[in-house]
Amino acid sequence: MNTLTYQQFIDEINNGKIIKAVFQIKDYAHYRCCSIERIIDVFPSGNSMIRIDIRLTKDSERVGFLEKFNEKYKLFDMGRKGTFTLKQMWDRIEFISIDYAP
Repeated sequence: MNTLTYQQFIDEINNGKIIKAVFQIKDYAHYRCCSIERIIDVFPSGNSMIRIDIRLTKDSERVGFLEKFNEKYKLFDMGRKGTFTLKQMWDRIEFISIDYAP
């Protein structure tokens, strides 16, 4: 069971409190090693860009967003059952680890 609510998780990944979360979808082997990571790329000019990098499987199924997590994006393809957002799958999310900013 998650100790974070969906909204707490989204707020904390968007504001930089959480820098990486590794999780799996309960009872669905295809999504057993997923991660959401907040990355700050710093360019030689000194400018920076924030991106939210999402990896749903080790070999493919990646997506990224600039600045903040797109809550309406359907991340999970559950075959005949359809595609779902993180919020729609929240009750099946099992966190393996969550890394917080120092």
